[in-house]
Amino acid sequence: MKLVLALLLTAIAATAAAQSLPRLDTSGWKTLRDTELGFEVKHPPSWRVGRSTGSLESVLLGPPAEVGKANVKSQFFVQRDRNPKGLTIEQWHADELTRVKMTPGIRFTNTTLGGRPAILMEATNSMGKHFTFFTTAHKSDIFNVVIIQPAEQTELDRTHSAVLATLKLLD
Repeated sequence: MKLVLALLLTAIAATAAAQSLPRLDTSGWKTLRDTELGFEVKHPPSWRVGRSTGSLESVLLGPPAEVGKANVKSQFFVQRDRNPKGLTIEQWHADELTRVKMTPGIRFTNTTLGGRPAILMEATNSMGKHFTFFTTAHKSDIFNVVIIQPAEQTELDRTHSAVLATLKLLD
């Protein structure tokens, strides 16, 4: 019952936020499809796509850097076999919280990502305001999106939010 209520309140808040600002037109945006990480997303045509490799492979997506302006990027990655029990994202998150010492000021919200139940973690530190999304992917993987923006920008950047609204997770 609590989960249903939380999801309902999240949907109401998202609807209210969507009604306050006109939606961005994404019809002319490019589509990025990454079969290795298992996702597809639309983005403004001027944005740059980068890839990091190594122990944590990821895709970086965002506008080109401008001198004197904060450079906000989205980072998409998968934590392979991080959910070996195949738990729901809510169960996995609750299990994770029992293992870590919580830092004050971190806020968690139930939401959706790519049409799937997700957890949004919000925190602010010296690097800025962090929006980290977690959802399940495949049977044992956790799909993440991290967006870091200036600390004074407390709401998720409107364009990055529109990008996330186009996210599709591939099976």
